Amino acid sequence: MSNSNFPNLLSPIKIGPFELKNRIALAPMNETMAGANGECTMQEVAYYGTRAKGGAALITTGAIMATRLASRYVWGRNMFCFNPGHLQGLGMLTTHIHYFGALASAQMSMGFGRQGHSYDESELAPAPTAGLPYEAALNAQTKGLEKVFTRNERARGFLVGQMTREMSISEIRSEQKEYAQSCQLAVIAGFDMIEIHGPHGYLEHEFLSPLSNKRTDMYGGEWRNRKRLINETMEQVRYACPGVAVGVRISAEEHVEGGLTREEMIDVAKDLEARGADFISLSDGGGYEETSHLVGTEEVAAHFPDAGADFKKALKIPVIVASQHDPVKADADIGAGKFDVSAMARQLFADPEYANKLMQGRAEEIIRCKRCNMCLMRCLSGITPECPQNPWLGREYADPDYGFGARRKGESILMKGVQNAPMPALERPWWKTEVPLLQDHWRAFRGPGPRQ
Repeated sequence: MSNSNFPNLLSPIKIGPFELKNRIALAPMNETMAGANGECTMQEVAYYGTRAKGGAALITTGAIMATRLASRYVWGRNMFCFNPGHLQGLGMLTTHIHYFGALASAQMSMGFGRQGHSYDESELAPAPTAGLPYEAALNAQTKGLEKVFTRNERARGFLVGQMTREMSISEIRSEQKEYAQSCQLAVIAGFDMIEIHGPHGYLEHEFLSPLSNKRTDMYGGEWRNRKRLINETMEQVRYACPGVAVGVRISAEEHVEGGLTREEMIDVAKDLEARGADFISLSDGGGYEETSHLVGTEEVAAHFPDAGADFKKALKIPVIVASQHDPVKADADIGAGKFDVSAMARQLFADPEYANKLMQGRAEEIIRCKRCNMCLMRCLSGITPECPQNPWLGREYADPDYGFGARRKGESILMKGVQNAPMPALERPWWKTEVPLLQDHWRAFRGPGPRQ
């Protein structure tokens, strides 16, 4: 095993309290492998476990709906995590990831906002602003996706969003509280990291963008108000989840006239760092209305490292950049200080053994993603992704090479690490001490009947 050809990409890095064994991560992707009710399926467990076994140091899930409201407006099928019933599947998922030597990161979402679709299309999607659905043009979609939009009726439905309603302030605050509690559930399930989901047109991004936030209250209007939702959410999750790494995924900019600029997004990242963020994960673009940055072509993705470099100059915490498939260039860019971790989704669709092949000196054997987006075309059609380059994608549960084995000798069955971290009770006012209060006012139980 030799790391000499890729000394930067294969070197460890500290993120929060954890050390990644290399700089390769599975990027979040809505891979539509969950069940209709948000349950984590065995195929999903096998898919993530396969990428962990393939040598990636960090496995990040696709967007997990972290509130009941968010779960009603999803992109096809997403995992859910907002009640204890969801812990069974998620616990199996994290155990599988850890079994193969990777860290597990839950991308927790407050919702799709105006990009959400319910099973009942007559419902109004909760968003920053009422009456503002998205509408996507075919010529603004990334390479290949126009084929499925023109041929598949279900996929074509994603070109136009549902009508929206404005979320009230009390509803926003209720969602934030439920979200923080759901992040605690994710920690109990065994996740090492929480990634707050705020990029490319989803709810937190919609509050940031002047193109989608037309509010006139404390969550709209001037820049400091549009930043309020994501900053408050960062504070609440950081308080709710001690002992884990907490980071945020955001877009580097929107690339449209009047949209969010890179300077504004760097300002947001500095706010998040000041509130305790352990990392920033960079996506790009404004969302579904223009997907060439959300799902980068090779030409578009070429500028991502330079965006990462601008964020790196302003921050002290690690910066994760997506869609850098070429290991030679990624290694050079990390060495040049442009970013810290290379996250990939489609490339690890095509070859889950990418990291192992680099570590074993077999870089020439890597199966390269062609960015044909056949995987996403299938997801848009409502079915499990498959890949022309990888015959096992979507069928990993049936591959004996990636089977989940018995507990290894010496492997503890006790709850470990962050699962044992003392988490504050969010149902009580946080400024009140808990145990002394109980001790001061405790009374012995007398039982039924007359007092003795």
